[in-house]
Amino acid sequence: MDKVFILDSSKVTASLIQRHLQQAGFVCDIAFSYEDAERLIAEKNYFVGLSSLVLEGVPSGKGLDLLIKNNIPAIAVTSNLDEDVLNDISQKDIVDYVLKKSEHIDYIVRIVKRVSKNRGLKVMVVDDSRAVRSWLSNILGHQGLTVLQAADGAEAAKVFYSNPDIKLVLTDYAMPKMDGLQLTAHLRTIRPMDELSIIVLSSDSKSRTAPLFLKTGANDFIHKSARIEEILCRVNSNLETLELIAESRDRANKDFLTGLWNRRYFFEHSEPLYAKYAGLGRGISVALMDIDHFKKVNDTYGHDAGDEVLKRFATLLADYIGERGLVARFGGEEFTVVFETVSSEDLKSVLEGFRELIESVSVEFEGDVISLTVSIGATSDMGESLTGMITRADEMLYEAKARGRNRVLFAE
Repeated sequence: MDKVFILDSSKVTASLIQRHLQQAGFVCDIAFSYEDAERLIAEKNYFVGLSSLVLEGVPSGKGLDLLIKNNIPAIAVTSNLDEDVLNDISQKDIVDYVLKKSEHIDYIVRIVKRVSKNRGLKVMVVDDSRAVRSWLSNILGHQGLTVLQAADGAEAAKVFYSNPDIKLVLTDYAMPKMDGLQLTAHLRTIRPMDELSIIVLSSDSKSRTAPLFLKTGANDFIHKSARIEEILCRVNSNLETLELIAESRDRANKDFLTGLWNRRYFFEHSEPLYAKYAGLGRGISVALMDIDHFKKVNDTYGHDAGDEVLKRFATLLADYIGERGLVARFGGEEFTVVFETVSSEDLKSVLEGFRELIESVSVEFEGDVISLTVSIGATSDMGESLTGMITRADEMLYEAKARGRNRVLFAE
């Protein structure tokens, strides 16, 4: 597991930072001297490091330099932030700085979380100036972000199509081929504001420029004269907003216990899917399944054991189906899958394989071993509606249970 590294000669400060980061779920190592820091960094991997500017026995800022030299994203911790100190910090390739005060401890936790979440997260910088692109990419790269570049809007559109998982675009206004305003309008036809953040960074000082971009779909507008701090704060704020929206969406669309999609999301996703394939003259398949004798599990071992069984079953189902279909919990011990890429000919073997998997596993709970089986009903008959497919699959599920359970039945 990657860790947080803390370097500070003050045991009180280092322990305070460590305690709050551990409460946030991070594992931390502490070094109280430069020599201890060199040894730990040589032995272990750290995804981010915090260093006091002042350490005993070494010049100011050497701890930060050690982190930077070892490619560890560095956060400066300082008790003094006068203009000279700020100028010195700004010359170093660091993530951020924070004052060594107890009221700033929450910000330390926040920025460490940000660096952790940034790993593997893609952003794109769009500017016709190679120097500006490199400058911005360097700043964002130190935050742990994966930075893609484009020299104009047209190139940016191509990069975006190849990388649809880009979360944030930082773009200039005046560019050849396709300017920032046109790019913003184009990207908004592909991704809404709650899935892609667009920040405009422009030297244009006309009073109508910022409102024009915001009305076109930009999330934010920053003048190029802004300090690096402001740019980073805006970037972090926009990324955090996207994450909060995504978390809220998950709470609405996912089952709390198992983490699978819920009944509501299943229909919101599957109804358009059914209409699409019906219009193309192609088919989808639907399967409904019940954990056999689940009431007996609750009655015998308790509801906590039942919850463990549901979570284990859901994990096995999601892992087994993978990208082949959408898995949802319909309610209670009932689950459903809509298959988009599995042919009707292969459906039987796929579902039979899952039935055999469940039959082979067991769930351990407080010393008890709980065996499982599953009954499954399925259909590839599109009929007249998705509801009709679900009804046919449910009928097959009912018959599978009536025939003794632990079996798969199909409506042809």
